[in-house]
Amino acid sequence: MAKFHYRESPTQKQKNAFKKYLSEDEELILVTNLSKAFIRSQFIIYLLFPGMIFLGLSLGVGWFLSLDKVWTLSLGMVLMFLSALLKTMHIYHANRYLLTTRRVIIKKGLFSVRLTAALFDKITHLEVDQSIIDRMLLHHGTIIINTAGLNKGEIMLRFVDYPLELKNLLERLINREREQFGLRGATLTEVEGEIIS
Repeated sequence: MAKFHYRESPTQKQKNAFKKYLSEDEELILVTNLSKAFIRSQFIIYLLFPGMIFLGLSLGVGWFLSLDKVWTLSLGMVLMFLSALLKTMHIYHANRYLLTTRRVIIKKGLFSVRLTAALFDKITHLEVDQSIIDRMLLHHGTIIINTAGLNKGEIMLRFVDYPLELKNLLERLINREREQFGLRGATLTEVEGEIIS
């Protein structure tokens, strides 16, 4: 039997943290964010830039002040690692995807927050965009949510772990919402070759 990766309910801490983004008649179903593979790749990129700048600066300052080479190299490596870690942690905590009983919400930012939301009854269809490397090695991809009523017509859940599983969960939530409000005729018809009845 295949393992399902989106079984965990939101923790009480998550419910309290995101309560302010929900309306009175909806519940939080799932909180997820960028994939672990994407976060790891960003850490490596940030080690190179701006990490290498910090390493170079510390070596330059150490040479200019005639400091011990081992000490300046150690300080440079610590600054390189800390800068990459802080930038990666910011990306990790600043991006959240929330599924509720009524809509999907994308939250970006820590201090200044930007929210994008789509009600389930406005979603027309879902697409999954996943390259062969994303599918076989990294297990992440992008879910494109096409909606009626938005200017752009689509919103994206980028770099999510196991996107097909998340898409299926989202479809079940959409269909449950439509059944609850008697909109069964407005179901999703075809998504990525799967027939949804």
